[in-house]
Amino acid sequence: MFIIYIIIILLTTFFVVFGYYNQLSLQKERQYDKLRAVVTGLAENIDGDEYEQMMKTYPDKDGIVETDQDPGYFSIHRMLHTAYKQNGMNSELYTMTYDEEKEVFCFGVTSGENPYFRHEYSDFPQILLDSMEAGGIIPYYEDEHGFWLSAFHPIKNKRGKVVGVLQADTEFHDFLEMVRSQYTQQALVALGVIIVIALILIPYTRKILRKDQEQKELFILQKKMIEEKNKDITDSINYALKIQKSILPSAENFESYFEDSFVFYRSKDIVAGDFYWMERIGDDIYLACADCTGHGVPGAMVSVVCSNALNRAVNEMKLTDTGEILDATRTIVVEQFRKGDHEMNDGMDVSFARINLPSMKMCFTGANNPLYKISGGEFSIVKCDKQPVGSYLESKPFTSQEIELKKGDCFYFFTDGFADQFGGPKGKKFKYKPFQQLLHENYQKPMSDQMAVLDDAFAEWIGDFEQVDDICVIGIRV
Repeated sequence: MFIIYIIIILLTTFFVVFGYYNQLSLQKERQYDKLRAVVTGLAENIDGDEYEQMMKTYPDKDGIVETDQDPGYFSIHRMLHTAYKQNGMNSELYTMTYDEEKEVFCFGVTSGENPYFRHEYSDFPQILLDSMEAGGIIPYYEDEHGFWLSAFHPIKNKRGKVVGVLQADTEFHDFLEMVRSQYTQQALVALGVIIVIALILIPYTRKILRKDQEQKELFILQKKMIEEKNKDITDSINYALKIQKSILPSAENFESYFEDSFVFYRSKDIVAGDFYWMERIGDDIYLACADCTGHGVPGAMVSVVCSNALNRAVNEMKLTDTGEILDATRTIVVEQFRKGDHEMNDGMDVSFARINLPSMKMCFTGANNPLYKISGGEFSIVKCDKQPVGSYLESKPFTSQEIELKKGDCFYFFTDGFADQFGGPKGKKFKYKPFQQLLHENYQKPMSDQMAVLDDAFAEWIGDFEQVDDICVIGIRV
């Protein structure tokens, strides 16, 4: 009997130790999943061409010493800094570019307040270079600063070339201590209980252990199935993001038409129902800021239909009046959604304009979305039609408004996402009055600085709340 007791104690000790390392492994997997999600989402949203140009513009170490020294650096820095805060990370996010001549990585943009621009990272792990095209994780390692987990993802330009990597680290020491502390307490209690039970119920020990093993195997199987499903879904949505980004104007094209401008674009999910659209025909620049029904994958699908409808109305039908363009767009959208077995009432709210800079004139039409104008310091609202671009019982022809432009005039196109965001100390909506006041108070600043103000205001307002809708705000100074 004594031998049986010893065997029970040894088996109990074995399963306690096994459970500890299993729990530690699960904690590492969770942290790796979080890091992969962060770097993948951010890297996909970084403009690779803009990043590549920034690294070429500043070839020297400490070429950038202030976060607002370069607009491209500032934009990426704010994105990384926001993600760093929202995800409660304990180590800074950073980008790196591989210098083939020196065979080292150089730091690019960091989420920290002090740039570490083009400092060399010579003792990098080989996997970082070998897997730069696809991204991945760096195996768990220990150095003089602690225990570390890392994940990285490539930053690509429009040609698909890798121009850098985005890396996120987390210091794992706290998790080790948490697992050790929790599992030590649980193990001591479990050990005492198991020994007592074993003394009384030795014949049933094997049965209990066998059942426990079966449950663990079932848990591992279920976990694997869930991970595979999640990977399939995430891969599909990320591909949908690439498709949706292809219909959005590039930053270069936008800035080539409107030198002093910004686009503040934040999707609730990976893909969005909000989109912005631009087309140039001769001296006329057509611009739309739209909010389609829904968000996420359904909203993104509606946005593709609405974007294509705008393209047809302008490029195929050769319409120039903004009201007539939205009338035609509505007809196309309604017909498209009536093709199925069930009639759908999807569509979009949109602020739409034709801007002719040589003649300093704008033609504007709004579908549930007005236009904000600041001229000579005076704030005004260009009203919209109270109807969407889509199926609507009381549909009427859209109206067009001619607006004389003056040098220095500021115009703001927007969707309802910013004003409808819940946050602040009482968890209420931001609302339109404070949104208007925020724009009016900062309109004299360069548009890039105004975007930074919006970014900071949104981050401060949302706090720990979840983003409730897609957001798009476009600012243009004539």
